[in-house]
Amino acid sequence: MQRKIRHLWQAALAVALTVAPMATGCSDDEDSILPPADDDAVTDTTAIPEQPAEAVLDSTELWCMNGNQRIYGLLYTKARPGERVPAVILSHSYSLSHAAMRGYARSLAEKGMAAYCFDFCGGGSESQSDGSTDSMTVFTEVNDLKAVLATVRGLDVVHPDSVYLLGSSLGGMVSALVAEDEPEKVAGLILFYPAFNMPELVRQFGDLMNGWGGSMGGSWGGSWGDMGSMFSMSQAFIDALKDYDVWQHIGTFSRPVAILHGSKDWIVPISNSEKAVGLYPDATLHVIEGANHGFNEANLGGFGSMMGGTADYDSIVMPIVYDFLGR
Repeated sequence: MQRKIRHLWQAALAVALTVAPMATGCSDDEDSILPPADDDAVTDTTAIPEQPAEAVLDSTELWCMNGNQRIYGLLYTKARPGERVPAVILSHSYSLSHAAMRGYARSLAEKGMAAYCFDFCGGGSESQSDGSTDSMTVFTEVNDLKAVLATVRGLDVVHPDSVYLLGSSLGGMVSALVAEDEPEKVAGLILFYPAFNMPELVRQFGDLMNGWGGSMGGSWGGSWGDMGSMFSMSQAFIDALKDYDVWQHIGTFSRPVAILHGSKDWIVPISNSEKAVGLYPDATLHVIEGANHGFNEANLGGFGSMMGGTADYDSIVMPIVYDFLGR
């Protein structure tokens, strides 16, 4: 009997010794057969948000239509796919082209905006848009800019309620007139030495022509640029402005306006901008000390250079523009 109990006890002990390590060492055995943990491994991909694509500065040819006339321009952007951003439309000076505004457009795009610079139809000898300089007037340019504004506001990359107009000299006057006509489409105005004295210059030029016994012809303007081509004004351009009072057609635009004007501008005296800033309800005049009619070489034009002028004021001008745009 004792032998039987001893045998049973030995059997039970053997079973216990066999089962115990299996029960108590289970987790250790499992750990031993799994691959070592990798701290850098991603086991739940749904927890990691997708990184946005990197924004890269891009320029694209963009044609707009004004009736049956094509308007050439370049669109600069640095927006990510699917992103809508504010936009600036840049209008060049008399007889220049989009090339004069390319540097500004590129700088604005680097700040995260869409920027479009274009050629007015018949706006100059280097224009790539349709149209003839003989038929170009301030009001054909107004219609060009309205067509451009409609196109840019409709772009997928552009926030339609955040489109600004930036214009230099005659392009500034044109931008101001468009803002008066379509204020709900324009978020703000940036005017570089706007040529609000253009009707006066046209009248003076007409008197000069009459004093010389008629038209001086279209060859005087050459490639002097900006107001240098005053001597090649078409009759259509003169007739459209000689009795026009620009001061009766600006000043009601109620959104922010920034006017930048050189203290030594002899083509459009700063007194014109001083008068304009008093007409707008929300306008600021920034005087660029020492600057003439153009803040860089591309916008000074050959005529200004011929007269001994130089221009390198963008380091002063562009921070003002960025601040206005909230960039």
